Amino acid sequence: MSLRLNPSLSRALFRRNITTTRARLNTGMPPHPPPQQPPSAYKEGMARYKHFFSPFAKVFLGAVFTYQVLYWTWVKLEMEEVKADKNKQLAALEKEARELTGVKK
Repeated sequence: MSLRLNPSLSRALFRRNITTTRARLNTGMPPHPPPQQPPSAYKEGMARYKHFFSPFAKVFLGAVFTYQVLYWTWVKLEMEEVKADKNKQLAALEKEARELTGVKK
């Protein structure tokens, strides 16, 4: 003889109900404080440099911004110079082509 449970009954038996779990946890007693651990050397070291992070970040971001502005300006000036050189070459070639074909502008 095998013992078979109704599927809904077996689910009800093995289901964990959140409200009952909370009710069991709320016994009226104050929670236990976490155990006090001595501060680690890492946390102590980081606490020393905590005050320097904001100024360092401002200076670093300012430097990156300044670099990007100078780089963009340099590229723009260089492109204008290349464009002016190409226009001079194009004008010289157009003049030579007109001379060879005998067409006057």
